[in-house]
Amino acid sequence: MTEIRDFSKQRKDISFRVDEDVFHAARGIPAEVLMAFASKFSSMDTNATVDQQLEAFRSMLDVVLLPDSLARFNERMRDRANPIEIDQVEDIVTWLMEQYGLRPTELPSSSQDGPPDPVPGITSMASTPAEVSISASSPSIAS
Repeated sequence: MTEIRDFSKQRKDISFRVDEDVFHAARGIPAEVLMAFASKFSSMDTNATVDQQLEAFRSMLDVVLLPDSLARFNERMRDRANPIEIDQVEDIVTWLMEQYGLRPTELPSSSQDGPPDPVPGITSMASTPAEVSISASSPSIAS
């Protein structure tokens, strides 16, 4: 009799609330999508601009939020009357990454002495969770 190894995975619903809106994320990230995300941000260096960091936030949200939730989230990030603010986005992205077993880390400041990490951003997808730089706390961003 042939033994069949089962690689099925129990996935949980991943949802969160911001004010009156509930947002839903994918129950898992497809491998190819995660690899493309990792490739895009593996070259982000320690001198990443705020625009590059914000692009990392947006890309993470694009990867995991379901289409209706992504559309509403993007609307709220532009809505001056009912905004989702940048500190909320940072907290949400950090929490979402943790839900998928990724390790969010902050980019070192540009004034840090010494050589940069060998591969900032996502450093591993094999046996250890990946690291993604997500800090947007460098210069202040006015709402």
